[in-house]
Amino acid sequence: MAQASKADRADPVATDSANLTDFVVQMKGILDEMLRDLMNSTNLANAACQAAYNNISACGAGVNSSTVFYPAGFNGDFTTYKTNHSTCRSEQHQVQTRASRCEATRDAYITLENEYLAAFRALNEYNSPQECASAETDVQTYLQSMVTHFQNTRIAWWEAYHRLQNITTNISNMDCTVDTLAQVSKKSQCDQDQLTYENLVCSVYQTTNESCQTYVNCNDNAWNHYVAMVQNTNNTVVDNQWEYRAIKRLQCLLDAFAATDMDAAIDACIQARYDPSSVSSACVSSYNPNGKPTPPQPAVCQGGNSVPHPNTDQFAATEYAGLAASPSLCYATCCTQSMYTFTTHSGWAPASYDSSTSYSSISDAQSACESLTPSGCYGIFDISCDGATAAQPAYLITPGTPLQASSSGSCVLVMRLATQRNTTVTTTLPAVNCTWDVAFNRTDVIGVKTERITQAAVDEAFKFITCSNETAQGQSCASQGYANGAWVMSNRAGGIVADGSCCSSTKFNRVVGQTLYGCNGYLNTWNKSQNRYFSVDKTIRGLRYSTVVEAKRHCLSLGSLCWGLMDDGCDGSGFALVDGIGVTTANWDSEVLVSSQGTCIYEKKPDATAVQTTGSN
Repeated sequence: MAQASKADRADPVATDSANLTDFVVQMKGILDEMLRDLMNSTNLANAACQAAYNNISACGAGVNSSTVFYPAGFNGDFTTYKTNHSTCRSEQHQVQTRASRCEATRDAYITLENEYLAAFRALNEYNSPQECASAETDVQTYLQSMVTHFQNTRIAWWEAYHRLQNITTNISNMDCTVDTLAQVSKKSQCDQDQLTYENLVCSVYQTTNESCQTYVNCNDNAWNHYVAMVQNTNNTVVDNQWEYRAIKRLQCLLDAFAATDMDAAIDACIQARYDPSSVSSACVSSYNPNGKPTPPQPAVCQGGNSVPHPNTDQFAATEYAGLAASPSLCYATCCTQSMYTFTTHSGWAPASYDSSTSYSSISDAQSACESLTPSGCYGIFDISCDGATAAQPAYLITPGTPLQASSSGSCVLVMRLATQRNTTVTTTLPAVNCTWDVAFNRTDVIGVKTERITQAAVDEAFKFITCSNETAQGQSCASQGYANGAWVMSNRAGGIVADGSCCSSTKFNRVVGQTLYGCNGYLNTWNKSQNRYFSVDKTIRGLRYSTVVEAKRHCLSLGSLCWGLMDDGCDGSGFALVDGIGVTTANWDSEVLVSSQGTCIYEKKPDATAVQTTGSN
């Protein structure tokens, strides 16, 4: 172009002169347009960057420290839900008191009935009456004594009969089923009110957590987007600045073609330095990498909810304080409440266990045991009582397996239905290893059914006082339309030990008798020997009992530590326990002495099908 321009000026009439001039004009127009596009590009990038910065503040629009996030349709007032629940629990307490009073009265009547029945059976008018014996030989006097005796016996017999008849009639007329069902129904209603309240609190926490996280994410995402836009805009500015220099240099060269001293003008263009400061971004210039705005922080996003989380002990302590009836377990959507609790019994081991399946952690063993329910799993055997490992795993124990003392520091974790909120493994307790035969009636089964209950206390008491849908039978009944599940037999501590019939006003159960079968591998069967006794050093010092029932129970609870009983004078009172360490099944006959006072002894019979173990006090 430079050579052509020189030739054009040397020969103004050259044919290409017009074409070259037009070309230069055209090129200048193109460069001007490129410069405008460049500046527009820079301004658009800057505007996008500034918009990204402005968008950060949009995340906190309308948000302040008092902002709350509630589920749709809830205004933040828990009062109605709490009042409904607390009122229901008060009513439940009243209904429960009536049912308990009825059961207590009926139990008292049954106790009297047993006493009256024993007194009635003791009356035998056919005994040979010693009081009729006469030192005289007068037959008339003897016969009159006999008549008087039998008249008195008849009066006593009929008095005992009517007394027994009256108490039996009272028992028959006292039906506690209505009160018990009312208690079950009211408890079910209260549990539903509680679940509604706790689910609402869970929903509030879930909505709050999600909203707070969304709020935090919005701010973080907006800032990250702004940082990315700053980088993109800066790249655009840098590229445009280089392009700006190139355009300005080309414009200078085009102007040089028309200069008088073109060569000098071209050299000046080559040496020129062009300032691109007009191609810039205020958004990039004001960027501060440490200047991330801090949005308003709602109090609820910093743990400021008005009620504690339902899955915490604090919730029950603050929200359910002073309730007339205890709340149920927490089964709301955000709770991790287990249906079961595990109680650790140190120093014990099962007589047998399922070694085919092992668990390298206690939590895995607990999950497996819970899946089987108490009807399929009694508990967990921890060999070293230090938590399961792959090298020394835990095993499951099947129901009915007797426990025995461990010489290696083992322990057993017994599973029961949870009765308290958020219950986990409780404190270490001595094992109870007694078996009871409990007889009860069922309206859906003809006659009386007997259930053998294992791993029970020596002084246990069993009753049908509530319904549950947490057991397998309860779930089956619930699927058949019985909302409250099945009647369940509970022990003294409230633990569920057996199922009954489906729960309704026409289907119910009642315990009619319970017999202690044995404890710690010994039967509640005793071999009595008359005119025998042991020396004082063969008895357990300090332990004396006024009744044979009390003495037998304590001896059974001691397991192999107690051989049997000794009744001084064999009069049914003043029982001592015979030491099971000094006296055993093998040597007792050589240790026993002949009594001239009529003392008798009772040998506790071992269960041939079980392992004999030591018990506890």
